[in-house]
Amino acid sequence: MLQLDRISFSYGGGTLAIDGVTLRFEPGELVALTGPNGSGKSTLLKCAARVLVPQSGSIRLDDQESRQWLPKAYARAVGYLPQNPEPVVPIRAIDVVVSGRAPWLGRFSWESARDYEEAERALRLCDAAHLAERYLDEMSGGERKRIFLARVLAGEPRLILLDEPLTALDVAHVQQLAALLRQVVERTTATVIFSSHELNWSAAYADRMLVMNRGRVVMDGRPREVMTPEVMRDAFGFDAEAVTTAGRTWIVPRV
Repeated sequence: MLQLDRISFSYGGGTLAIDGVTLRFEPGELVALTGPNGSGKSTLLKCAARVLVPQSGSIRLDDQESRQWLPKAYARAVGYLPQNPEPVVPIRAIDVVVSGRAPWLGRFSWESARDYEEAERALRLCDAAHLAERYLDEMSGGERKRIFLARVLAGEPRLILLDEPLTALDVAHVQQLAALLRQVVERTTATVIFSSHELNWSAAYADRMLVMNRGRVVMDGRPREVMTPEVMRDAFGFDAEAVTTAGRTWIVPRV
């Protein structure tokens, strides 16, 4: 589905934020992109979303160079949610979500009944239908995260790129949103790639984990392969113990 072939990117010609990364993503995967601050996670997602253009290497979607896709066609296929999508303004949730239908509208078209049906479907998928008439500035952080995710889903993308969707949430909402990403993959068969520092919750629900450090992918494997004391020490720089329970491995920092 998505193929990154030796892509590199630097801001202003300095140190490479991404250094020769090669990756392949298949349909129906939930992939957690992890790594220390400044390791290149956000830059990698922006390149895949065509927000940034790599200085070298190639990105292919469905075996076609990403730069050869027409902008509207690429926006239909790929949904991207940045870390801070918008300022919180007094606007209804349903109006935020239906704006995700923009790639499907004609140049001077307004949203149709079908567009609102898709927006309502996306809200239901995110367990947020009850928030449709609420205003963003009246919501909690966890509720707003669901609304912005629903806006991405309303566009019916086959590839969903999420930059730090689990940040600034309490533990209960982190668990709920991580589980929701799992449900999105299972209900839509889309591929979801999300960056996160929440290692345990990412490992609990992801099919695959990538670890980046200094612009390179240093680990690519199943969660149980990544969640080891050795990887935590070498890639993240802290001592930890691995605890396995109910078939899942959790990392506990060593104090």
